[in-house]
Amino acid sequence: FTELEPPTSTTEDLDQGIQGTLEDASDSASASASQVDDIVQPVGIHSFTPQLLRYIFSFLAVQQYDYLNHRTHTLYHNLHPLTLVCKSWNDIASPLLWQERTFHGWRAGDELNVFLQTTENADFSSTHEYGEFVKRIEIIDSHDVVDKLNGQFVINWITPDVILALSEHCSKRLRDLTLVFATGRQTSTENEEGLIPWNAFADSCRRLFIVTLNNYICPILPVGTGHPLHMFATYTNPLTELVFKRCKNIPDETFQQLARTCGKALTKLVLLDSDACLGAAEMAEFARHCPNLRHLNVSWIESVPPKINDQVVLELTANCLRLEYVSLLDANLISDVSFQTLCKLRYLRNLILPRAGSAVSGMAYRQESLITLAKSCKRLEQLHIVAPGATTSRFFEALLFCPNLQVLVVAELCNALLIDQRFKTLGLAKYVDPETTDAYKL
Repeated sequence: FTELEPPTSTTEDLDQGIQGTLEDASDSASASASQVDDIVQPVGIHSFTPQLLRYIFSFLAVQQYDYLNHRTHTLYHNLHPLTLVCKSWNDIASPLLWQERTFHGWRAGDELNVFLQTTENADFSSTHEYGEFVKRIEIIDSHDVVDKLNGQFVINWITPDVILALSEHCSKRLRDLTLVFATGRQTSTENEEGLIPWNAFADSCRRLFIVTLNNYICPILPVGTGHPLHMFATYTNPLTELVFKRCKNIPDETFQQLARTCGKALTKLVLLDSDACLGAAEMAEFARHCPNLRHLNVSWIESVPPKINDQVVLELTANCLRLEYVSLLDANLISDVSFQTLCKLRYLRNLILPRAGSAVSGMAYRQESLITLAKSCKRLEQLHIVAPGATTSRFFEALLFCPNLQVLVVAELCNALLIDQRFKTLGLAKYVDPETTDAYKL
């Protein structure tokens, strides 16, 4: 018989093997159990990530286009029921629901008071500080209720107390402010207590980029430390959009200070129905300090003589080379000297120069300037001009360089209002009668 060799494995090796087998079995059992849990566990409202919920809530938004300011607003008014589902949904829906607040109509006064009370008492009576969610505020005074005794508007919700409350409780994220005052008598006076605290608004709202004022009657005060609007122009955050419509008594120094404060940040400037305080010097100041302007729309009230001259146009074409929209309805003082420089604006899409139907002998553009403009500004979509002898074959042949042209309005001084019929056969654009109301909306 051969002698048997003793076994090489020891008791410790056997114990380790048994322990490893048990661990493998335990791991496999736990893996099977986790798989069973994943299959059995139901999907609830807390299973979605905040990013996924925010994406789902975005489908409840409503897109509203603002035709006056040429931009689209995203409204989340339909999210209110979602804030009542649970705390996690409330944390996601509330910032979206409160980021845009608009107050207009008969119930605007009550809604505005409730909004201000909610923002003031957010520390102890609400789940959120709702004022910190607000990014855009629009307040429109009532234009329907009139005092029968003197025929003046008496409802004015935009009071100094309201502006002060907004600057205190909605200043963290506020970037867009629109105030539409009721025309007529304003409740604010020239006393210090009745003035709108624009200086406090400028100090607190450091993320403000868009300001729109309609029908604002600025108090007549010396420009300095006591003028609230001038202090706002001095200390405000550099604005990207500035819109003043039918605003009265704004000092010329305030316009110049706004141009210096906004500087390169300003991309849109709308000054409609301005009074005598806005002149060529102020417009030239905007042209020099705001080289990134894309949208420019300026006009004066009928009782004020036109203020756009060759100096303003030369400054615009020398500094603001990225202009896309230019509407100078009261440009009756410009000549061919400045008009021929418009060909530098290679990004120009809309040119409205001047008011259709006006006839001033000082406006005379050479045929060569018109042809150069059509050949250089190949992105033109709308063209409104007053030019004698423009409707010639050479001018219409030059329009072939503008394939995106949709609207053409030519008012001839010598032959009244005329657009050559050959323009229709080119198939480049549609005809718009300058005397119709729709022509002024372009």
